[in-house]
Amino acid sequence: MGLNNRSSFHNWFRGVSAFTVFATFALVVLGGVVRVTESGLGCPDWPGCDGGIFPPLNTEAIIEYSHRITASFIVGPLILFLFIASWMRYRQERWILVPATLAFVLVIAQAGLGGATVLNELPGSAVMAHLAVGESLVAVLVVIAVVAFRGPLTIRLPDWTTGKIRKFPILAVSAGISVFLLLLSGSYVTTTGAFGACTEWPLCLESNPFPSERLQIIHMLHRYIAGGVGLFVLYSLHLGFRGRTQPLEIRIFSLAAVTLFVAQVLVGAGVVWADFNEETRALHLAMATSVWIAVSGLVVLTFSNPGTRWSGTSNG
Repeated sequence: MGLNNRSSFHNWFRGVSAFTVFATFALVVLGGVVRVTESGLGCPDWPGCDGGIFPPLNTEAIIEYSHRITASFIVGPLILFLFIASWMRYRQERWILVPATLAFVLVIAQAGLGGATVLNELPGSAVMAHLAVGESLVAVLVVIAVVAFRGPLTIRLPDWTTGKIRKFPILAVSAGISVFLLLLSGSYVTTTGAFGACTEWPLCLESNPFPSERLQIIHMLHRYIAGGVGLFVLYSLHLGFRGRTQPLEIRIFSLAAVTLFVAQVLVGAGVVWADFNEETRALHLAMATSVWIAVSGLVVLTFSNPGTRWSGTSNG
């Protein structure tokens, strides 16, 4: 294959990898809409809907079926393309081959979990596992997209991490793990039915910081975790946009992640002030996933090696 053809294919691969991240983000958000509207059993069977191919004409069924259609006919085929392309054209590039293979495995696992969740009438553990796999899939797709644009990663501290920002790579990874755990704690609040237990913000009922009722404890624990993670993220990532030696994209992603996290906190407060309506709860999940994408992208960029940018592919 000629150099021009290889370069053209790689440009296509870059575009598809980036679009797949956005499509999967939309899928996760749509899954959140399913959850907050309690539409998970709008189609009580799987993979069909109410015994047929097409859903009945009611809101819950249409929302649930839209989620399945997006997964089956948009996100699934996109990930299948990345998987096949990685084995056909990038077998020598482990930072594309391994994540693309992992993404393929995760999307199959996600489909299986989705079916099991419906067939078992939405048990909380399955719903949490479904979200965890979905958010993990998003992070893996971010790896593919960043590597496709920037080149292979390197498992060493970047040259620009000197002086006060020497600890930034480790702090960025820790911030990413913290945000993922925060996502899971938010899912636990929803699956236990504790999302509406505290009707005031920032504290619980009657400005009580330490409620004794179980659901209120679960709700407030999530807020305390969010506060702790927020302080850690602010401390860790401010190094990314205040230093002078880091690349521009590190500064942009650090600032974006911090800004999105602050916005997420405000949206969380808005959920309470809006009396836990469906729109703000769905926006809350969308913002949380946006933070996760920004932090994941920042971590991958931190360990990327711009000096090895590529314009072609390897046939292996």
